[in-house]
Amino acid sequence: MFVSGLVLAAVSVTSAKWWSLFYLYLIIGFVASSFFVGWILYLVISTRPRRGRPNTNTIKPGVIPSATRGKTRSVIFLILFLAIVFYGLFAYSLPAAYYMRQAPSHTANELVITVYAQQWAWTFKYPNGYNVTSNAIHSSLIEFPTNTTIEFNVTSKDVMHEFSIPAFDVKVDAFPGVWTTAWTNVNAQGTYQVFCTELCGAGHAYMWTNISFVSPSAYQAWISGK
Repeated sequence: MFVSGLVLAAVSVTSAKWWSLFYLYLIIGFVASSFFVGWILYLVISTRPRRGRPNTNTIKPGVIPSATRGKTRSVIFLILFLAIVFYGLFAYSLPAAYYMRQAPSHTANELVITVYAQQWAWTFKYPNGYNVTSNAIHSSLIEFPTNTTIEFNVTSKDVMHEFSIPAFDVKVDAFPGVWTTAWTNVNAQGTYQVFCTELCGAGHAYMWTNISFVSPSAYQAWISGK
């Protein structure tokens, strides 16, 4: 219930996918660590020296320990258990990683935005040709529609940057002369922040801006006047 509530609180489909994967790893990590702590305690207690029982763990000079010393089955079980958990998580994570990196194609509601990074601001170019540049010092109104698949095609005009929207768990590199892609679909209206998360010079701290997500009708009214 707690985990599902946190996932449902996500404001975009990408953040919902990311958090569901994160909490899966968290739960499995907690269960696995609890199991191993209990297993270690069991081994410590079950193999401790007892009166009247020979201590097979004692190493004596000039004596080669017995080949049966230790618990071979426990080691084999441990290796198999770790392999199953690791490869299971790996197989489960691949579709989720692909989902977050590849925008759905041929969706009914789709908006492609070209994003240019430069020291130290973001420029967003809309399909109708409208350009808006903004950062923390010179802020401009930037709007996008909710319940719409938005694809960000990102590049850089100068040095390496990183396009990041933490609220949507969206992050992609911005290289000069190279195009990278990020996407999301936001279900909650509000104001969110775009950051550069790659140190890019003296004004790096100012390379962030607000973006607003409004209803599709409000967005159409706004972009029609541009």
